[in-house]
Amino acid sequence: MTTTIPPDLIARLQKFDQLITKIEDAIEEIDVGTDKHFERSAHEMALVDSMSMFLMDSLLWAVQATKGGGADKNEDLLIDLARTKRVTADMKAINARQDAPRINKTAAANFVRSALWEVPEQGTSTETAPDPPVKMEE
Repeated sequence: MTTTIPPDLIARLQKFDQLITKIEDAIEEIDVGTDKHFERSAHEMALVDSMSMFLMDSLLWAVQATKGGGADKNEDLLIDLARTKRVTADMKAINARQDAPRINKTAAANFVRSALWEVPEQGTSTETAPDPPVKMEE
């Protein structure tokens, strides 16, 4: 007598296996030892902390899944997942700000002022040329 495994159970087991593989990969990234961990910058430590939050939420989700439920049945887990998403979004915003080009406000103002002022042609007198713009106080 042979029994076959239902296809929906196979799909759930594959999804579970994929989740466990992602967790293992994430743990390998952050498991570097305490000495090397404290050599990280504050930003890198915050990234590791947010990844650790994600790992804990994933493990809790996996425990819930083995008990026959999902994250939608555990209110505390849903709250923590929302917090993790917010922290991750904040970290992405910080990364975007750090990668953004820096603007020299004085140079930008000079470019704009130069673009608005036309240089008089050589054949015209300086009496008919418009005055250069006056720097306004902010």
